[in-house]
Amino acid sequence: MIYPEAPYDVERLFGRVSMDPLQYIEFENRLLKVPLVLNQGEAVVSVQSQGTKERPAFEVRGEEISTKDEVISRIRAMYDFDMKPRDILGTLDSTTIGELVEQYAGMPIICEPSTYCTLLKNIVHQQLNMKFAYTLTYRFVTRYGREKDGVWFYPDAEVVSNLTVEELRELQFSNRKAEYVIGVARRMVNGELNMDELTELSNEDAYKKLLPIRGVGPWTVECVLLFGLGRKDILPAGDVGIQNAIKKWFNLTSKPTKEELYAYHEKWSPYSSYVSMYLWESLSE
Repeated sequence: MIYPEAPYDVERLFGRVSMDPLQYIEFENRLLKVPLVLNQGEAVVSVQSQGTKERPAFEVRGEEISTKDEVISRIRAMYDFDMKPRDILGTLDSTTIGELVEQYAGMPIICEPSTYCTLLKNIVHQQLNMKFAYTLTYRFVTRYGREKDGVWFYPDAEVVSNLTVEELRELQFSNRKAEYVIGVARRMVNGELNMDELTELSNEDAYKKLLPIRGVGPWTVECVLLFGLGRKDILPAGDVGIQNAIKKWFNLTSKPTKEELYAYHEKWSPYSSYVSMYLWESLSE
């Protein structure tokens, strides 16, 4: 059992997860199944909500006891079970975004199962509307990944590295996007890129590590930091959704510039990642 600090918004957790058709969700049982690639193999782990926003409680179940500590650590990070909502509220409540923070208090940062699939997913999602982005990712994973207990694992780097551009074009990848995805996988296979090393790097060093990769720009790196590594102080300056949400919230006549977004970032540090989540959520309501 895991008992996050309250408030922890369980409904928004399920709402955000349900946007991705690859996710396994049983709404009636308030249960998620998660594909984890571990140091000693892979596992499908069940995460079931048994509490409320004000009394959050989650039961985590897996089959192999020898991987318990690793699984629990990964799940805690993936669903932000160590979030400090009172600290976030205390820090941001008095800022110009305070009302938004109160509205979405307890909304967690939800990470992907690994930094590897985060990077691939966000390369696929570049410059696409959300609906088609998820459709394209679903086609890619269900064609080349593997299914276990009803849960889909992303295809291994070895599999992706051996694909051709023509194969991905059949799924409606663009030429360049197909080249980018295959290129990342080949870097991993030949040892040029180790995604596990990113966990030890600062945000700045992660930028330096990832930006030289063809097809990876600042937005993609920020998404990896936010949704792969769960970093708490990321405000993606180039994200159109963030720009539109800030324009809407502050009743601006035009979208903010990157320089203006950097100024907002400083005001909302060290919890700007949560503000990013609130801003994205506000666009759908």
